[in-house]
Amino acid sequence: MNDATRNEPVGARVAEAAAADSTPAAVVADASTFIEALPAASAEAPQRYLVRVIRAGTSLNGVNYPRAVLREAVPLFNGARVFVKNDKAHIAGDPASKDFRALVGALSNARFVEAGVGEIQAELDVLETADVAPKLREAVARHMSDLFGLSVDAVGASRRNGALREATRLTRVNSVDLIIEPGAGGQVIRFVEAVSVPPANEENTMLREQMLKFIEARDSARAAALANASDEEVLTAYREAVGAAHADTSAGLSAAEVDARIRMVEARANARVAIAGSGLPPASCERLTQRFAESASFTDADVAQAISAEREYIGRLTEGAQIRGLGSVEAGVDRADKVKAMFDDFFDKTKPAMSFREAYIEVTGDKRVTGQFSACDMKRLREAAGENFREAVSASTFSNILGDSITRAMIREYGALEAYQDWRWICDVVPVSDFRSQQRTRMGGYGNLPGVSENAAYTALSSPTDEKATYAVTKRGGTETLSLEAIANDDVGIIRRIPLALATAAGRTLYEFVFNFLSSNAAIYDTKALFHTDHANTGTAALDAVSFAAARLAMKRQTEQDSGKRLGLTLRHLAIPADLEEAAFNLFVRNTNLDETFVQSRKPTVHVIDYWTDANNWYATTDNSQCPLLEIGFYGSEQPELFVQDQPTQGSLFSNDQVKYKIRHIYGGAVRDWRGFYGAIVP
Repeated sequence: MNDATRNEPVGARVAEAAAADSTPAAVVADASTFIEALPAASAEAPQRYLVRVIRAGTSLNGVNYPRAVLREAVPLFNGARVFVKNDKAHIAGDPASKDFRALVGALSNARFVEAGVGEIQAELDVLETADVAPKLREAVARHMSDLFGLSVDAVGASRRNGALREATRLTRVNSVDLIIEPGAGGQVIRFVEAVSVPPANEENTMLREQMLKFIEARDSARAAALANASDEEVLTAYREAVGAAHADTSAGLSAAEVDARIRMVEARANARVAIAGSGLPPASCERLTQRFAESASFTDADVAQAISAEREYIGRLTEGAQIRGLGSVEAGVDRADKVKAMFDDFFDKTKPAMSFREAYIEVTGDKRVTGQFSACDMKRLREAAGENFREAVSASTFSNILGDSITRAMIREYGALEAYQDWRWICDVVPVSDFRSQQRTRMGGYGNLPGVSENAAYTALSSPTDEKATYAVTKRGGTETLSLEAIANDDVGIIRRIPLALATAAGRTLYEFVFNFLSSNAAIYDTKALFHTDHANTGTAALDAVSFAAARLAMKRQTEQDSGKRLGLTLRHLAIPADLEEAAFNLFVRNTNLDETFVQSRKPTVHVIDYWTDANNWYATTDNSQCPLLEIGFYGSEQPELFVQDQPTQGSLFSNDQVKYKIRHIYGGAVRDWRGFYGAIVP
């Protein structure tokens, strides 16, 4: 990813699998466990949980979630559905995993809590009919909540920020999933009373917690009794605690003076909350906090005015600032690009051969080539996978990275196969959207328009009939395997052969499919053979000047359907086996005399079809623009596609100690019009 922001899946998407010793010190290494449990309001009440959805900071996968981004995204989590998923489905972001049977509940009352590093909290309403409801309740009640956690599947934008990626905006929350290994601090904090109401805002929450801590330091029993008390009751108890704490110093003070001191304690707490949420730089926040901590008397209005003045001051510092003489900006090459280039060079025949074993170790960190997921360096795998904004890697990561490089090499080789690319001159290439039968209708022509006398009516023309050709696309493909032994033995030649072998097979199959329409002379849309006496497009003479002249004349004499008018088609192409290449050269290319004959002057484009085994038959066609000849329809891509056939098993990079790749090419075709063809079927 370059420095430009782009949309991509963001958020705590899958299980964090990084090794402990590779976790950076600045990473939010939260265990994503359930912490404590409180009794519900009643046995019949639906179960609710206060949950931490995602925590600000850097996740275990090196993705930074700023406080401002999470604060802005809070409304997106209200109503978000919660599913129970296995980690593999969550990693893949598989839409099919959103099964109604896997629905756990939904989130509500989402809010951003400023305390600590900052986090999004919400209430999770669990459907009591959900299969996981009893298990969830028991695990939280028995303090076994480290068995699972929450992970966010969201869409948004990100940008590169040094060695890390930073989320710049969340735009949609697909779901919040209950999985085994979350990566961005998602966890359940406690049960929520069925009738409880969340605080109106983050500031009230923080102030209430501070007052309860103050009360608990002086009377723990009193603080415990206030756990579910209203804000007014907590404030009253706080005033009493403050009054008791200052009883020894308040002797001789009036009631008004004591009340003023209590108000200042509250004012300082309010000031700290207001300054923390102002969005000012940390240095400014620290300076303002220190100022009001030392101030003897001030109001909330004074705090607001000071924050506003600080903003104006910072604005004046940057006002009019201009950056002159901008230097060049160059995006650095990240590890994913280096890995891509490394594998591309390996499969490039023009580059010196390198060790595939070393390339495997460089990507996976599996120095002994065990093929085991546990022996891999997760950080290396994750970086090699590129800019997939996910919270973990999986056992299929290496297979996919290698498969992408094989695909690029295969497409490069496929395009370079000149011997198997000479087929488009005879075809119209079209996209096909499904596997159903494709119908191609061609209408006949009208005769000459009759004359119309003065004041006479126009007569109806004879409507032409139509001819309909049909075909359906067919899947063609196969598999190729890369074994653990081939990597361990560093069989460079075998591995480098894979893309070329796949490309050659795909190119040859398509090439022969096209020209088999000529050599097989199969029945076409009118149930007759392509070259048939009824079509007046066949002969039996060997290739020479006389037989070529006959073919040219037969094509000129072809008539339009219904009208019977001659089409005057020009013979432009000659398709021959390798056995007739010399005869064709002598007939059209070699100057046999100073004054060329008519046949010699025609000079059609000669196409040598090397796989044809009949040494005598030859075929001619007009240009595809004069008359439709063949149509080839591709489903999906015109190039062959490559997929990982077997998903690696849990804990291993390989399935049965090998990675199996599947090549697939889907196409079909049919003859559109026999009038543009001529075939010499020589006995």
